[in-house]
Amino acid sequence: MKYKEQLSIVSAFMIPPDTTMRLDCPFCHNKNTLSVTNDDYLLSWYCFHASCKAKGTEKKGVSMKSIKKIFDPQPVVESDIFNVPDSFKQVYANQKAVNWAKAYNCWEAWSWGRVRLRYDVKQNRLVFLIKDFESDEIRGAVGRSLDRETQPKWYMYGNKKYPFYCGEMEDAILVEDCASACAVSSVATGIAMMGTSYNDDWNKYLKKFKTIFICLDRDATTKAFDISNKIRYVGNTKVIVKILDEDLKNFETEKIRSIIYDK
Repeated sequence: MKYKEQLSIVSAFMIPPDTTMRLDCPFCHNKNTLSVTNDDYLLSWYCFHASCKAKGTEKKGVSMKSIKKIFDPQPVVESDIFNVPDSFKQVYANQKAVNWAKAYNCWEAWSWGRVRLRYDVKQNRLVFLIKDFESDEIRGAVGRSLDRETQPKWYMYGNKKYPFYCGEMEDAILVEDCASACAVSSVATGIAMMGTSYNDDWNKYLKKFKTIFICLDRDATTKAFDISNKIRYVGNTKVIVKILDEDLKNFETEKIRSIIYDK
């Protein structure tokens, strides 16, 4: 089907602004295989079924929400503003980025709208956009290199004030990287520390969670218990440390559920 015909059909879905929805695909007629995202300036769609070629990105006019932001802006600390670079494209623009996201169990989180993924054409990275816990505004990004030549392996765009999170569950799992945070998001809210260093500024974001699991590898055992003490100190009484032999991004949902909740 031609691009204009796809656009006409996808536009008719009337997806609300700043929303990603998973739908039955009207092009290949498979169930829950079409993902449609309506950002402020872009309408994009992609079908996950192997036999379907439906995909596209269309620039659109500024939404009423964006206009309101211009004429009635909320006070934001200057350093918190993150301007998404022009080099960030839709993730399915690069097959290596798609393959990496699928291999490390991020694709389901993206397809259900729990994470915003992009591809950085300038640095050849799969990019995880960092959302504000309260406003859902983009506050930064983390990029994973897709080749051995691009270093460092993980790159922070913007400041480190905001943690990367994925999901909206009542429990949270603190993990080392964004891919693991995406992989666990069907089980609990994944929060990536991007290493094993804990930022005390994150305490305020963790207070809302019922139980917090700290899942780091065996080499970081001491660090994991230090972090648990910091979190308990500010009021989170139920903090559980899980020492791992392998990254959670290497596991599918049911295995992760078993690791986290089975004694």
